[in-house]
Amino acid sequence: METNELIVTVLATILTTVISYCGHLLAKNSQALTILRAIEPLAKDAVVAAQKLGVTEYLTGAAKKNHAVQAVAQALLNAGFDVKDEQIIVNAVEKAYAEQKKLLDQYPQKEKE
Repeated sequence: METNELIVTVLATILTTVISYCGHLLAKNSQALTILRAIEPLAKDAVVAAQKLGVTEYLTGAAKKNHAVQAVAQALLNAGFDVKDEQIIVNAVEKAYAEQKKLLDQYPQKEKE
């Protein structure tokens, strides 16, 4: 009987550990999914804002992109999300720019003096 109790105790401990680990993974994936859902509209707004900024002052394309990336990163940080891989934000900003190219063309950019 002691052997059976020992086996049940070991299996219960292993099962508890596995369930806890799976719960941790699900929570982590849920946060990642939330970030991915939030990043697209943030990137679209940041790209438009950067483009509008170029109307009043001369900005290179790289400067506008950097401005948009920093705006998205700050918005995510303010919402409590810390994105370690900035390339995710850069990709979202580039995608937003490509998808809104026609919309962005309506904002004439200030020329270099």
